[in-house]
Amino acid sequence: MKISQQKKWVVSTAALCMLAGTVLAGCSEKGASSPSASPTASSGAEPSATATSIADPYADLPKAVSISAFDRGAVSSDEGTYENNRWVKWIREQSGIDVTMVPVPRNQAQDKLNVLIASNQAPDLIWEYDRAYIGKLITQGALQPVDAYIEQYSTSYKTYLQEHPELLPYLTFDGQMYAVATARTTDGIANHGLWIRQDWLDKLGLKTPTTMDELIEVAKAFKERDPDGNKQDDTTALVGSTVFDSYAAMNAAIGNQWYLENGSMKYGATLDRFGDAMELEKQMYEAGLVDKEYLTDKNFQRAIQLWTTGKAGIFAGSWGGSAMENHIRNMLKNEPEANPVPLEPVSTKNGKFGLYQETPPNIFVAFNKEMKNPKAAVEYLDWMVEEGWKSLVNGEEDVHYKDVNGVAQMLDAEKFKKEVSYAGEYAVVRDAKFSPEDLLVKAAPDEISQKLAALSKQGLETATLNKFRRDIPYQPNFTELNDIQTALKPFIEEVRAKVTMQGSPYTAAWGLEEIRKEWKRLGGEAVEVKAQEWYEANKANF
Repeated sequence: MKISQQKKWVVSTAALCMLAGTVLAGCSEKGASSPSASPTASSGAEPSATATSIADPYADLPKAVSISAFDRGAVSSDEGTYENNRWVKWIREQSGIDVTMVPVPRNQAQDKLNVLIASNQAPDLIWEYDRAYIGKLITQGALQPVDAYIEQYSTSYKTYLQEHPELLPYLTFDGQMYAVATARTTDGIANHGLWIRQDWLDKLGLKTPTTMDELIEVAKAFKERDPDGNKQDDTTALVGSTVFDSYAAMNAAIGNQWYLENGSMKYGATLDRFGDAMELEKQMYEAGLVDKEYLTDKNFQRAIQLWTTGKAGIFAGSWGGSAMENHIRNMLKNEPEANPVPLEPVSTKNGKFGLYQETPPNIFVAFNKEMKNPKAAVEYLDWMVEEGWKSLVNGEEDVHYKDVNGVAQMLDAEKFKKEVSYAGEYAVVRDAKFSPEDLLVKAAPDEISQKLAALSKQGLETATLNKFRRDIPYQPNFTELNDIQTALKPFIEEVRAKVTMQGSPYTAAWGLEEIRKEWKRLGGEAVEVKAQEWYEANKANF
């Protein structure tokens, strides 16, 4: 079933109470309930409802909160660090909360958070884009429910949640709400995108590919027919940060996602279609159509370099936005005549599917079970969703942007990139509104910024033409599944590497069989039974 078919939740306090599994706004005739669903961090025991109705257990605690932040290497040395910069100081001043940022490397965020949790050094607020990861931490006992805290201490987020009840199924685990999130706008739901050098197509007399066979033929031409005209064999057809994700998405075979196959829950990496994605990866690699080092290019710096220096014809990355715009901006500095345009995903023998798209919730913010002051955490999130996010996303008015009919128009792209772009990492909840036309209004008025904004708008429209196949709105969560996913992930990566880089007997068929055998050895058949039971019990809510 598709997300768009999800039942419309009634916007009422009664619906919120029922879904959250605890007493929410307006459910008690005597006012707010005590946070009895969540033990206090300091004692580990559940507080008495009578005691908490008389005195606030957190009243005398310092208003201090620590929170994780993705380190993307975007803070320049003269701006400071992710822990200490102009925006962290601003947050403390404006929110009244002594906030400590705990950076984790974006590409190893979960690994780093796992280490911090295991060593009892994790921040109070832990966030990720991945709901399954939050579910894993719940089954490990690292997190605590948040619904009673929201009822007791929240104003702004509580109101926001009443206005967005569609988020509740994603935030609820085993009948209780374990995370806070705000809704993605269209530009947040669209995620991956493909880009192609239209000028290379034109020079070689090629049409835009619409099938996988056509894409492979274009890729071969990009490699073999000197599209940059320097009479050297130095071009690569396909690079990017989402290469295998694109193969898998176009075959409806995301490895860690569950699919409904004739009503039965099946794990993506065990499907025939996943074998097709591996076969495509091997074919592209053996033909030299991808960079030979892409499997070890963990931070994607080599892929970005090839694209921005005009040595690659197709880029698998984001649909647009600031990251892609920066890549194209740098490309145009090196190759002023380059004409990169968004490429619609092509059809495969398995059908035509969109590239990866996100679910409605944006960031999942969870409460560490060892948190000392959940009241301060709720107050921080309330401030953020009501007003704090705006400056963190847009910067300072008349310095970084000007207001144009309610849309923040960037004044100077380079200044914004240096002084503001990293601050959006701190805006973990935001009550944002968006339309594709806003991209043109928001962009700085100079010619190149407007050109890049127009490309982003085109990229967004292209990325949303085809629906990404997501048969269920969110993945099941139970200990056995979390354990098997953790064990299977490195195994799949190892198998993929052998299939891609080595010859016989390491075919895609061999790789799929190895994955299936490992899935079975780890208890995958029993997990499938539990996943099916979960689906039957929850499908009425989808």
